[in-house]
Amino acid sequence: MGDLATWVCAVAAIGSLVVSGIALVKSARAQRQANQTQERLVEIEERREQDRQAQARQAILRPKLRGTERGGHRLYLVNSGRCEARNIRVEMDDTPFAEHPAAAQNDPMPSLVGPGGEISALLCLTLDCAPPFKIRITWDDDFGTNRTYSTTLTM
Repeated sequence: MGDLATWVCAVAAIGSLVVSGIALVKSARAQRQANQTQERLVEIEERREQDRQAQARQAILRPKLRGTERGGHRLYLVNSGRCEARNIRVEMDDTPFAEHPAAAQNDPMPSLVGPGGEISALLCLTLDCAPPFKIRITWDDDFGTNRTYSTTLTM
């Protein structure tokens, strides 16, 4: 009877050792996965912070065509960014804005707009010179120089 009890104790001890080894391996894997997840979260948060900092240094210019009270039209450049846009250049149909037939000669487009602001210039639209216009806006801001946005301007 003593030999059987010794064998049972030995088998139980070996079983406990196996279970402990499996638990140790699973725990190590779980810790490694948790570390990898934490590293990924830190990387994501660092990228978000870099994006936030980059956005704070950017102007975002978009054109809008609006009617006036007198029946004319103005081309607005709206800055939805957090930084001022400087040295703004506008081309319509691959022609500098001031030289385009739709541009009013006595109302040039300003070259600076602050964050959340807008600038505008009068357009002289006719049957021969009406949208759609291909428009390209180029500007400088704290993020970089010669940043561009292109689209087709329609009514």
